Amino acid sequence: MSGPTIGPIRWATVLAPSIGAVVDAYRAAFDVTSDPITPLDRAEAVRLGLEDLADAPTAWLLRHDGLPFLRLVEDPKAIDAGPPMHRGGWMALECLVDAVDDIVARLPPAFTVLGPPADLDVSPRIRAAQVLGPCGELWYLTEVRAEVPPFDLPLSGRESPGIFIGVIRCHDRDAERAFWLAAGGGASWAFDTRITVLNRALGRALDDRHPVAVVQLAGQSLVEIDEVRDDAATNVDGRPRGVWSLAIARSGNAGSIVISPAGARIEWLPANDPAGSIR
Repeated sequence: MSGPTIGPIRWATVLAPSIGAVVDAYRAAFDVTSDPITPLDRAEAVRLGLEDLADAPTAWLLRHDGLPFLRLVEDPKAIDAGPPMHRGGWMALECLVDAVDDIVARLPPAFTVLGPPADLDVSPRIRAAQVLGPCGELWYLTEVRAEVPPFDLPLSGRESPGIFIGVIRCHDRDAERAFWLAAGGGASWAFDTRITVLNRALGRALDDRHPVAVVQLAGQSLVEIDEVRDDAATNVDGRPRGVWSLAIARSGNAGSIVISPAGARIEWLPANDPAGSIR
């Protein structure tokens, strides 16, 4: 099998009800810096499908190496649609951290811990916590202690913390997986695993296992696809707060935006522009 032609994940765009307070919360939680708040460029707003948010206050959160990993756009009309575990599309952002227990212990009140740090079912070399952010976005704060074959993952303490996995909730794992493979994903694996944060949200037994697929992207990034059976996704009448899109590098078709079968919005970015020419 040829290697992936998409990846790595660059950043997520999150819709926030009030950007100033959210920037402060993220800076305190992740010990990161941010660019000054500036208006959202009109052409970029159109590209993102957020035409009505042209000139809206926008801020970039930066990784320790200075690269952006989170774009916050103020949208006071975005609705509180509840936790994303009940909706299709992007369900969670997985962020590499150096010491998950320490980060969770110092989270500011704007963050809600849904699952305290624990070793994962898939491998004890990965320790993670599940946290709701100030806009209702779900974070997996993940400490990768050692290599976890067959996946190609960044290691905590060696890589600058940032988003390295996007997690999708869907009704058809195989259809979503096929989309990502056709888009340029590399190796892929399918298995059943326990997803505690999802089981809690759905009121299921904590040991329930879900059909999952993982698609390897370039740059030690992944897409995780979680199929939820016998549960209808919540329909949202309006634009919800939280994750709007995920930006991923791709050779060719840079600048385009597509939506996966599960409803996950993807920004394809130039592969050779890690800082993002739109920033």
